[in-house]
Amino acid sequence: MLLARYICIFYATIVTGGRSVTTVLTIGLKDPKTGARSWKLDDEAELYDITHLPCRSARYTPKKGDISGSPATAKTSNFPVTPGAEMPEVYGCDKQDYAVLFIIGVESVENA
Repeated sequence: MLLARYICIFYATIVTGGRSVTTVLTIGLKDPKTGARSWKLDDEAELYDITHLPCRSARYTPKKGDISGSPATAKTSNFPVTPGAEMPEVYGCDKQDYAVLFIIGVESVENA
């Protein structure tokens, strides 16, 4: 699971999927070699618990060596996507699915 790159100065957020679970998502500092961040959820919550299931998102990028790959080649009949379903494949594209969650509070590193 990739977390949005815009979460940079915060290390703890209060998150929910709009259902029954609200918990703290702690985001680690960037790994200096890879740039990746570790993350964990409190209260034994799982990613499913805090994912807003009706919302789906994916990033489509052209497959290496395939200049025809574009979101413009997506079949419009595949959208909207059924809640909880995986985003559809798009010809000539690689796909990265994203989970959507609601951030309802943040704690900045400066105040920690």
